[in-house]
Amino acid sequence: KASPRTGRLAVVAVVVLLGVGLGAAALVYLQRPVDPLVGAGSSPDPSSAPRSSTDPTSRPTHRVGLAPQPPVGTPRPIDRPATASLPVRGSGRDLGTRIQLAPGAAGDLFVSVPAPGARILVTLVDAVGRSRPGWPIVLDRTTSCDELLPVEDGSVRLLCTPDNRDGSMTGVVRAHAFDASGNALPGWPIDLDRYGADGSFAERVIGDELTFLAWKSLGAQIEAGKPAGHAWIVAIAADGTVAAGSKVSYGIDCCIDTWAIGPDGVAYGTVHHFADTRAGAMSELVAIGPTGVPDGFPITIVGSASQPAFDAAGLIHLTVGTPNERPSGTLVFDGAGRTTAAGSGELDVAATSEFLGIEGTGSFPVAPLVGRDGVTYLIDLSGGATTVAGLDPSGRAMTGWPYRSDLGPQRTRSCRAGDGCEGSAWAAPAAGPDNVLYLVQAATSSSVGGSIVAVGQDGVVVDGWPVGLRRAGSEAWSVVVGPDGNASVLAVEPEPNGSHSATILSLAPDSSVRYTLTVVEP
Repeated sequence: KASPRTGRLAVVAVVVLLGVGLGAAALVYLQRPVDPLVGAGSSPDPSSAPRSSTDPTSRPTHRVGLAPQPPVGTPRPIDRPATASLPVRGSGRDLGTRIQLAPGAAGDLFVSVPAPGARILVTLVDAVGRSRPGWPIVLDRTTSCDELLPVEDGSVRLLCTPDNRDGSMTGVVRAHAFDASGNALPGWPIDLDRYGADGSFAERVIGDELTFLAWKSLGAQIEAGKPAGHAWIVAIAADGTVAAGSKVSYGIDCCIDTWAIGPDGVAYGTVHHFADTRAGAMSELVAIGPTGVPDGFPITIVGSASQPAFDAAGLIHLTVGTPNERPSGTLVFDGAGRTTAAGSGELDVAATSEFLGIEGTGSFPVAPLVGRDGVTYLIDLSGGATTVAGLDPSGRAMTGWPYRSDLGPQRTRSCRAGDGCEGSAWAAPAAGPDNVLYLVQAATSSSVGGSIVAVGQDGVVVDGWPVGLRRAGSEAWSVVVGPDGNASVLAVEPEPNGSHSATILSLAPDSSVRYTLTVVEP
């Protein structure tokens, strides 16, 4: 099984080949005697018949919870990172999809930008667009940082991939932690391979701990009926102390999977079995907690299910449907694996996949966009237009919805089947306070730029919006919204030399411009 940090595009290619389809009973909840996860310390026997997930004997008996795990070897001394300045020299179009934006707790913004020479520049921007004292910092010999996770105390956590040109960092993922002044926290950084991990499937900050699902492959060639590897929950405290949970075998004769960490510290994933997708779309909702597989899991779902999303109460929300086909809808589960009444049932909207332009076949859909109170949005991008179904916390359509626009989403990256994927990625929407939905939309013509529109909970465009980019050919590639309602947009703009710059545009809830900050310049 490839690392999810390098294999996500390949996931789409496999789904394209298999041709997942949605059956008529798209949103039916079932239990089925197939369990890709087995208990900690168990050894699957390929000759034995699989036991029902409702049979308590099929669940793990080894339950030990998180335990401190000392590092292997002596941690190397870490000096304060070098400082640098913005903008980074390069092409905004080449670097744009690797630029990360994450709102901080105090109305500021964390930004990470790839820089020449295998470096990552990280900064903390204040309310007027200036880097705070001690920032930016530079992470040397680092090729990418896939996660930028702010903490309520003003610090930040990052999971990054070190440069591996000399072969010494194969399979290494490095966890960093910096305080609000850009100083590395004591005990950090931490290389996950020192704890027996090849990488992580999913990450989340809970309190001041970095919690993630670690994984270890058992080899490139896996026998039938044998697990592909082990996965377990790891939590790293602010002082660098590492605690590890029970290991669980995963990937028996399967699978395409995608994971997310819930606010309860449990990793929830959706699994799509190869055999099932050939016969018709079937998915499983699986879980790995600190003590192994929680009771009530796995759960079989008829239909192609998305990556999980969560509300503040910890309910698990899934989109179920085949991209570009109707119907689709949501299923909602609690942490015990029980369905709740908050699911929508079948809706007259089509699900959407992570990549657009996959014709004639199916794939699993993107997760619903879920607000803290459980208000949920389903995005339908079929036919080149945009339709959004807005659902209240009980799963019913809200008054004024669906929202419809003739404009399609902004496409941010294209790839070909030979690259391990097919189609184009698109700029995802974001939800802000008061359940205001922010959509990134493509330009209406080559003579104008793209735009960002804010839609209120009543389904009506907020006064002052949309905001259009002035320069012809400009595109908005991402949007994030802070708890204060300020939206940060990454705009990629053409320059006279034929290259592109990348600029952060900060917009207040009334659409007024707070500041602009160029982060990449040719």
